[in-house]
Amino acid sequence: MSDLLRSVSPADPRDEVGRFPLADARAVDDAVARSRAAFPAWRDAGLEARAAVLRRFAALASDRADELARLVAREVGKALWDARAEAVLLPAKVEVTLADGMRFAADFEAGPGARATFHPRGVLAVLGPFNFPAHLPNGHVVPALATGNCVVLKPSELAPAVGAWMAELWRAAALPAGVLELVQGGADVGRRLALHDGVDGVLFTGSWAAGRALAEAVLDQPGKLLALEMGGKNAMVVLADADLELAVAEAALSICATTGQRCSSLSRIFVEAPLFDAFAERLAKTLGGVRIGAPLDPRVFMGPLVSRRAFERVMRYRGLAAEAGGERIAVSEPGLAPPWIAPGLVRFADTGQRHACHRDEIFGPEACLHPVAGLDHAVEAVNDSDYGLAASVMTRDRSKYEHCVGRIRTGVLNWNRGTIGASGRLPFGGRGRSGNDRPAGILSSVYCSVVQSHLEHAGGFDASALPPGMPRP
Repeated sequence: MSDLLRSVSPADPRDEVGRFPLADARAVDDAVARSRAAFPAWRDAGLEARAAVLRRFAALASDRADELARLVAREVGKALWDARAEAVLLPAKVEVTLADGMRFAADFEAGPGARATFHPRGVLAVLGPFNFPAHLPNGHVVPALATGNCVVLKPSELAPAVGAWMAELWRAAALPAGVLELVQGGADVGRRLALHDGVDGVLFTGSWAAGRALAEAVLDQPGKLLALEMGGKNAMVVLADADLELAVAEAALSICATTGQRCSSLSRIFVEAPLFDAFAERLAKTLGGVRIGAPLDPRVFMGPLVSRRAFERVMRYRGLAAEAGGERIAVSEPGLAPPWIAPGLVRFADTGQRHACHRDEIFGPEACLHPVAGLDHAVEAVNDSDYGLAASVMTRDRSKYEHCVGRIRTGVLNWNRGTIGASGRLPFGGRGRSGNDRPAGILSSVYCSVVQSHLEHAGGFDASALPPGMPRP
């Protein structure tokens, strides 16, 4: 591991966050080997002993939350309020997993002489993203460890400092050596780790393209768990009876939070015709007033995109929106330089979603606005997507929202809440290109486990139980 991975803040190219050893093939092999060696003792330690380590980690994470928030803001450009909201989720994940999540991976009786037991899979690879560089990997690591697995963590190559910080915190919590290993690097390191024959499962958060590549890569390892939490092309339905102020506020938050770099960010808005013009005007005005600036400035709502490459991608899609016939009604960038970017809103005359700007995940603060004739038209338009992660319905009439439940094909459907809202006590996942039916959140403990069924008898032969024609032994 002679090469180093250099982390530089997107807010200031002169700010080097750190340099970290770049894992080569041998380093990956060694990390997996150490985890495999540590697995039997961690598996057999029992839930109570494992929970004690997890609770120490939670206490340390709570004490050092501000330190983590500042590191996240500095390394990936997330606004400080947003980074602080992420930091407090680390200890919360431990509480939710131990209090609620383990209920779904608990042994149970299924009748006389019949029961099921749950067991860890072995060594799990966790491949983390940059947008929630602490919370999302932690969302896999905590249930994996709680259920008795060992973990090899590869953070995003854009957030190696946060990954190293988390690994150090687990060591401080007295997690036994080898139970959590850290490897740093890009897609090549992630691929080698995922394909390693010593890895029993891959827990991935990232884009559809990367998830698809992983799925193809492990086709010859059908016994390997692959839990994919991928992208979204998330939608909001705003009906004519909606609270206009609430709908605008939730839409703006869902477009701009984390500079649009969330899998649940809002990118498609379908507004019933009577409210369309008023909603468009209010939302455009609100987006134009979003405070953009240095991520460590507590007055700032939106920091930069994570990289110049991410900026160029968003700008390319903004050009495609013009080619698709969209009317841009919100984007003002006075004095902004890449990778800073202002939120954008494009108005279309119908719900035709044929162009790349309508169908691809952009991963930036950019949304398309479409008029709809009514509720069923809106449901049809929302479902015209290759993704199926999150959607919102804004209406004062709960029965209209309930009409959408089960009809809108998403893993998350909210009422009078934006698309970015989620509860740690609920499953979180999507359909289509958004995931492969391995929902995270409270159900993570389930896919981190394997179940074994048992038919049991204490002994004592009963000849009368033999079927006709079977001689007594």
